[in-house]
Amino acid sequence: PQHAARAAMNSDVLILPRRIGGLTAQAVNENCAADPTEITFDQVKLIAGMWAVQNRVPMSLLEDSVINLADLIATECGYGFAQAVDNAGFNGDGGATVNYTTGVNVEILKPAHAGSVVQATGTTFPALTMEDFTTQMSLLPDYAMTGAAWYISPSGYGQSMAPLAIAAGGNTVGEIAGGPSRAQFLGFPVHMVNAMASGAGDHAGEVACLFGNFAQACTYGDRRAVTIKTSTERFIEYDQLLTVGTCRNAMVAHELGDADNPGSLIALQFGAGGG
Repeated sequence: PQHAARAAMNSDVLILPRRIGGLTAQAVNENCAADPTEITFDQVKLIAGMWAVQNRVPMSLLEDSVINLADLIATECGYGFAQAVDNAGFNGDGGATVNYTTGVNVEILKPAHAGSVVQATGTTFPALTMEDFTTQMSLLPDYAMTGAAWYISPSGYGQSMAPLAIAAGGNTVGEIAGGPSRAQFLGFPVHMVNAMASGAGDHAGEVACLFGNFAQACTYGDRRAVTIKTSTERFIEYDQLLTVGTCRNAMVAHELGDADNPGSLIALQFGAGGG
């Protein structure tokens, strides 16, 4: 949600127009008219799904706890929603458990978006090369360069981008010891995404990182922000406090290019492995 385009939804379904073709400038002679051209559109459809978190806590624990458990529960609800939404938005398989969301990492690897995928030779983060990343950068269209950034897991950044930047030379002892004030790579900001591929193992076939303009490529529809309700009566016989948190949203990745032309996000995919 932080980096996608945001759309307020006033119902459970929102239809957004998407430009797929524009006006064409033509060379004309004097006293001659240009041929008419048209702006063409199709549609992006957002369907809000509901996420919920439920928790039951003994009233005696709330009374006797040395910490404010009510605030802790509210914070944990927020963490739960953030993890679920990020996982669906990046890795959703389109099934019921992710509110029928197809994540950007899943959608971009479909043959219909092959023009937006760069194949790496390695299957682990340490095996990625500077050439892999520069090739990925080179595919991004000019219109998506403004606002472009890298999206990678903290583990992936630490195993690939950071060592490559240090090995490039020209770094002072102070720069290496202090680290960057804000993670950057090849002149663009790096956004850490825990839902992306992570760890030192083999990631054959997975998306290593994304590069591009996330707001152009993906839309997040907000039907209802996180709402938390409590009840001391629902489980009165157990002397328990019930906490229920809900939110409604929709996520669609829609500008990922086609089989021949790259879109607003470029994926670096680990090699298939297996020889």
